[in-house]
Amino acid sequence: MNRAGILAVVGFEILSCAVLAACGGKYEVHKETRLVLGTVVEITIGHPDRDLARMASKEAFDEIERVDALLSNHNPQSEIAGLNASGAAEATAVSEEVFALLERAEGIRVASAGAFDVTVGPLVELWAFDQGGRVPEDAAIASSLASVGGTRLELDEKAGTVRFLAEGMKIDLGAIGKGYAVDRAAAILESAGIESAIIDAGGDIRLLGSRPGKDFWRIRVKHPRKVSRPLVDLDLAETAIVTSGDYERFFMVGETRYHHILDPRTGMPARLCQSVTVVAPDTAGADAYATAAFVLGPEEGLRYLRSLPGVEGIIVDAKGELLWTDEEKMGQ
Repeated sequence: MNRAGILAVVGFEILSCAVLAACGGKYEVHKETRLVLGTVVEITIGHPDRDLARMASKEAFDEIERVDALLSNHNPQSEIAGLNASGAAEATAVSEEVFALLERAEGIRVASAGAFDVTVGPLVELWAFDQGGRVPEDAAIASSLASVGGTRLELDEKAGTVRFLAEGMKIDLGAIGKGYAVDRAAAILESAGIESAIIDAGGDIRLLGSRPGKDFWRIRVKHPRKVSRPLVDLDLAETAIVTSGDYERFFMVGETRYHHILDPRTGMPARLCQSVTVVAPDTAGADAYATAAFVLGPEEGLRYLRSLPGVEGIIVDAKGELLWTDEEKMGQ
């Protein structure tokens, strides 16, 4: 999903020399930006060794591109695109990596009562947000819903196979795949010895350690309606943060906003929230949990987020009211 709901106020470049010296030596700052995962991805690394930072950044971006090539629906050579094109009416073997991600997605589907569902692919295609969007006919939505639903996706753990139990099924990992790619990039940075960095994939953010000279990163969450001011500022470290909102990919018909966060149970854009921000141990989880909570709506969404270990969240409901899983714990 394309999100720009979070701005990382990282400010490596504005740190004073005195602060940098307090970190045990002058930090070199390496920033690199690429267009990948259908969005702008920026990796910012703070490390005394400039060459090491550059090498680690390159390897992290290479890993993001590898994951994108594996999961993207827009790349006909990807494993997911191939699975969708085949129809997978018979059990089809997939890589261990893809199977593990599908298995995790299925667990989130069950826990969220179907609010998160990677079989939403036929609905995503029907609404055509990538082409500017269109409102489908009711009959077309009903037809697509016959091909949507995790109970129609058969995963055989022993054989490592996937099978579609309904015609026209298609998997779309947009609400978990980008976060997964960010997590893989973070693992590459950590293996290279990077302890302070931010990976920002269009608002899917993973924080490694904290800002040099501080014990946190300051993260600014965008207000879903008031462009001129932030919703909140959060001081976070060694975590992931993702926002799902109705304000980035949408179109208007009269006064009605049609956005890209679809309820897989109804085939329509979810209507009960303006945005959901989730802080979680990993970005793939934060990505999926935010989508699920958005679809569930403020009351059920808060209950769902509170049920998840190590997860906190902020929900802006349809009226603009702010709700927290635990306001005090999030430092407000």
